[in-house]
Amino acid sequence: SSLVPVGERLLAAMWRRAACHARGRRPPWAPCVTPKLARGIADRANGVAASLRFRRLWDAPTMEPDVVVRTLGELEAEKSSDVQLFFALSNRFYANVEEFFPPQVDDVLASFARLRYADDSLLRGFAGRLGDLASDASPRRVVRLLHHAAALQLRPHAWIEGLLPQIRRQLPYLREGLPTVLADLHALRWRDPQLAELCLTQGLLIADEMDDVFFTRLFERWSRHGLSHKEVEAQAIELAQQGGGSSLDPRDALNLMAGLRRSSGAGCSEAARQVEAELSARLEGVANAAKSKDGSKKAVAVSSTSSPAEEAAVALEWMQRLALRSPRLWRACADNVELALQDRQFMRTQLPGAICALAALGSGAEESALVSALLSAAVDTAAMPKYSAEQVLDLFRAACLLRLSGNAGDAKAAVALLAPAARLASQLPLPGRRALLEAAETLGEDAGGEALAALRALPMAPLPALAGSDKEADWDSAEVGPQALLLPAGGGDADRRGVRLVGFGDMFAAPPPAATSGKAAVLEPSLTTPSCRLALRALELQGWKVELRS
Repeated sequence: SSLVPVGERLLAAMWRRAACHARGRRPPWAPCVTPKLARGIADRANGVAASLRFRRLWDAPTMEPDVVVRTLGELEAEKSSDVQLFFALSNRFYANVEEFFPPQVDDVLASFARLRYADDSLLRGFAGRLGDLASDASPRRVVRLLHHAAALQLRPHAWIEGLLPQIRRQLPYLREGLPTVLADLHALRWRDPQLAELCLTQGLLIADEMDDVFFTRLFERWSRHGLSHKEVEAQAIELAQQGGGSSLDPRDALNLMAGLRRSSGAGCSEAARQVEAELSARLEGVANAAKSKDGSKKAVAVSSTSSPAEEAAVALEWMQRLALRSPRLWRACADNVELALQDRQFMRTQLPGAICALAALGSGAEESALVSALLSAAVDTAAMPKYSAEQVLDLFRAACLLRLSGNAGDAKAAVALLAPAARLASQLPLPGRRALLEAAETLGEDAGGEALAALRALPMAPLPALAGSDKEADWDSAEVGPQALLLPAGGGDADRRGVRLVGFGDMFAAPPPAATSGKAAVLEPSLTTPSCRLALRALELQGWKVELRS
């Protein structure tokens, strides 16, 4: 049997196992499948058989609409990153879009949004059927369509005009979806102050029927638009003065704080500092209680379902999501994470994400030194070989973010983490692959070596570049690795000059900059997030000159 080729032996074993399943018997392990042949299985993409992937790709051009929807649902469950199959399914959707019922079109868009894949075929198919989708759409479907299109960064000028009338028509019936509408309009860079104010007014009308959680979400999403509204600001200040930082869930308190930070009304800054002080004291109290044995019960009293370190991890994740920087909150969370280094469960499950958030929110040499020490502890721990692909990616991005400060030790850590991150890259979904390649590009070809070359060879497709509703909406775009850039009018790929429009998360929460004499507002470099600087650095090392515009 040793002369039989390995592929034939594996194929024979697969057929024997399938035959046993068909007879209802438990299949024995084939004696010809040795442990040596099983090596590397953990590195395969989500355990999906190559034969299944090939059959899907072969059948994609002739799939029925219900099969397309079902296949996309299976790809979601598998966290697939099969770009070729996404492309084939998108082309199938566009070629026969008239065969899809409106609910199926909705399902296709939702699946691609969760897979984070978009191309011209998907945009044309969605825009071509939008009239049927929006004509009698329920309030929930209207919100869902807007949300999924915003997640895919589909160019709004191609489709949003057909959806806006239905949004206005269904506005009196919207409730929980109002914060989502506000967030999605901002994510698309669609400037419509009248519609944004109508959404806010509707939210204030039903705020008494809802709870403080709804109000903080509504206020935070509204604040992203850079507009002023005295009534909502007064309600936010009142909630802050009533002890919102200590009584609300940390995520809701951070929503309130971020909204107040972005508002320029009288009293908003003071109210934001009050929420920051109360929430910091709350987290600092948890950390102080955790330091003493007799204070352990007091620490649990803050949250009956989570440990102090888990509270800090949740707060850090939410601060990163809101692009909210606070040195005092950062220190309180870092202390809790540092105290949890003796907790095996926390080290195994939440430490990499907390380190990445600390690196993305920190500023200054002292903070970088603390994150670097936490990163070294995570790399040297016994849990390192057990980390998932997403956790290794978090550690690698943290090292690359710290490397931007110029620390030689962090540069070595980033290079050392590149190899395990590249080895596990096949297990990452498409957004993870983009984030990994973006961070790896900042190391350069000399430091990246073969691992960087292997990552560049992975099938990958970036999301469309942000376009918005201004003159940039008609510009062409170019794909640069895991990112897409706008090409200024009259320019092209030859001169390698591109424009990146500021999206949510590229700037820390702050009052909107003032525009003078009809010109665009000037961006404050100190408010640019480390993640945005990392993306710009990756583009620069690939030979592009990128202008960041507000």
